[in-house]
Amino acid sequence: MAPETRKTVATAHLAAATLAQARSCSRLAGGLLLLGIASLLLPPAGPASTLLTALAIGAGLVQHYYALRCDLDARLFAAWAAQWERPDGSPGADLAAFDQALGTLFGKSPPPRPLEERARAALRLFRHQLVALLVELAAILGAVAWRLLQAGMN
Repeated sequence: MAPETRKTVATAHLAAATLAQARSCSRLAGGLLLLGIASLLLPPAGPASTLLTALAIGAGLVQHYYALRCDLDARLFAAWAAQWERPDGSPGADLAAFDQALGTLFGKSPPPRPLEERARAALRLFRHQLVALLVELAAILGAVAWRLLQAGMN
């Protein structure tokens, strides 16, 4: 295997493995989302608690969108890495065919990009997912803390 192909395969494997972590984050966020939805069944604890719960639910939905995108990209990078490890693997041709498929299926004709740029863009999606997860977690914790404070004052 040529050194450049070896680097391309390693990049694809690393991107796939990193993006696969999005699944764990998504499971945590799903639990938080259920907690937020379940808290709507409790008696109202004031506008702050309702606002924090709504923020948590919204952030949870945004997080799930990014999780779906990360999962798709993880599968793509893993498939590319497996294909390019074979003697007949051709990264340039496969990426060009992928761009053509995007144009056919979604009406997008993205400019050709190297794999490294694609990996950076995919990892940016993962960072967005993590930010949404942190917002969701902070909002849920804030809503719970607010409810506890309200219960302690009564």
